[in-house]
Amino acid sequence: KILGVTTDNATSNNTTIDVLVQKLPGFGGKFSWTRCFDHIVNLCAKSVLRPFN
Repeated sequence: KILGVTTDNATSNNTTIDVLVQKLPGFGGKFSWTRCFDHIVNLCAKSVLRPFN
């Protein structure tokens, strides 16, 4: 049984979650999917700092 899944923000992870929903009837889909907070913070910081090179 899978309670939840944590991934980065790669687009391919959308497909992975969709496949898990099909293969595992009890899996909560996007409700059970958490994106890695550290990765999100890193993307935000890079975006804010980009204009300053």
